[in-house]
Amino acid sequence: MKIIVLSLICVACIIGWLANNIALKAMLFYMKDKKYALPTKAELKKWCKYAARDTFGIS
Repeated sequence: MKIIVLSLICVACIIGWLANNIALKAMLFYMKDKKYALPTKAELKKWCKYAARDTFGIS
């Protein structure tokens, strides 16, 4: 029974991860198609820190 529950949780996490991955790729392809400037590594680092802090409520 525990294995079934754990398997279902894993499947749910995989589906969520895939949906998020596809959505982010779609946004990047859209930006590239519309000739928007893609973020630099420094910008990605800055905004990833911002998003993580916002997610966990850290000021």
